[in-house]
Amino acid sequence: MNGTSGAGEVIASASEQVLKRINELYGAGLSAGAPGAIGLKGIADALGLAKQIRKPRKKISVMIVGNHSAGKSSFINWYIGERVCKTGVAIETRGFILCTSGRKRETLTGDATIRYFDYLEDLGGFQGLLPNLFTEITTSTERSFACVDFVDTPGLVDGDMKYPFPVKDSIMWMADHVDLILVFFDPVSQATCKRTMEVVEQLNNTHHLEKIHYFMSKADEVTDERDRQRVLIQITQNLATRIRNSHAFNLPTFYLPHEDDGGLPCGIPNAIEDVCGEIDKAINQTVQKTLRQLKADCATIQAAIEQRRQQDAANRETNAARTARGALLAAGSLLALLLLAGALGARAAGAVCGAASGAAASSVCSSGLAQALRSWDARLDELLPFIAGALMCVVLALGGAAKVVWRHEPVLDRRQQKRLEEYSAVVARVAQQAELLYEQYFLTLANVEER
Repeated sequence: MNGTSGAGEVIASASEQVLKRINELYGAGLSAGAPGAIGLKGIADALGLAKQIRKPRKKISVMIVGNHSAGKSSFINWYIGERVCKTGVAIETRGFILCTSGRKRETLTGDATIRYFDYLEDLGGFQGLLPNLFTEITTSTERSFACVDFVDTPGLVDGDMKYPFPVKDSIMWMADHVDLILVFFDPVSQATCKRTMEVVEQLNNTHHLEKIHYFMSKADEVTDERDRQRVLIQITQNLATRIRNSHAFNLPTFYLPHEDDGGLPCGIPNAIEDVCGEIDKAINQTVQKTLRQLKADCATIQAAIEQRRQQDAANRETNAARTARGALLAAGSLLALLLLAGALGARAAGAVCGAASGAAASSVCSSGLAQALRSWDARLDELLPFIAGALMCVVLALGGAAKVVWRHEPVLDRRQQKRLEEYSAVVARVAQQAELLYEQYFLTLANVEER
């Protein structure tokens, strides 16, 4: 093992551990049980942040695009150190093949691939694609493969070649969900394949510019230096009319080491380590981005918890004020009821007394005064329903107002308050671990650079 490969393995191992640990911190969902067993994702779901907080993947995704026989599958096999993708002159890759590391060698198809990579669910919606979607799981630990999922795309050809699904649209969809895009050009047969160039142009019209890198593969198949330069110029000129990112004009050439010569140099410049370097760089960037995401998600969740606490306190204050106003209105309603009852009682008593003393009043009072009293009694009889009705309206109005005012905003019970405290404690611990992971990772990078 030389120093460069040794340093690469150290960084790859550190990256793998960090990404794995971050994935664990996001952890299980709400079914995990006690709040302490729930990761960030479960807490986020419980707080209604399911769309804002997404669990990051444990690996980066690298998609390789190119014409038929550009060496896409061969490169993956070489990188992994195992022949998991078919290679040959015939068009071997008509669909998407995902290559990932796992505990045992296994091949998945269609729906099983969707279940294994849940982010691919919408990809299965392309008509005819599902039967052409495969996953190769291998136990290889070569290079940085433990941190990488390769996506081998269909070989692109011109002419009457028919694909069983919309190949360009599906590649564009996949481009939105990968971290790195490598475009390989075959210098021998179809270096300027129209279909490949159309895909490249579409990719450059999106926000993927920073993650696209171009290479001329199979450089050893053009042994004459002048021919190789002509091919490079031809590819560069075609790219210049279709792309906007300047780094595309840096078109490194590479080839796979020959097994029959022990990988000895053949005199042709080989930038295969540059290809691997782009993968390692993408891993490093993803680790840093994921660490930043972890810290940002912790802050978002803590803010949501604090907002709930503040809302609960505000609701309790509002409820207290409404209770006081409701009590006053209820007291007013009760007073109106008492007045109504008093009025009705007084009238009833007056009627009884009036009937009993009518004769005596007639004998003592003059006929005019007696007639006036009887007239007043009759007037009261007429007014009493209106008075009673008015008092009843007052009672109903005050009662309705009290009911409206007395409506309480929802507040957290003790169990819910305790759960929020537990959530906050979990998030605080995760934030501390995020800082520790950040420091440890960059310390590893610094130590590697010093060697």
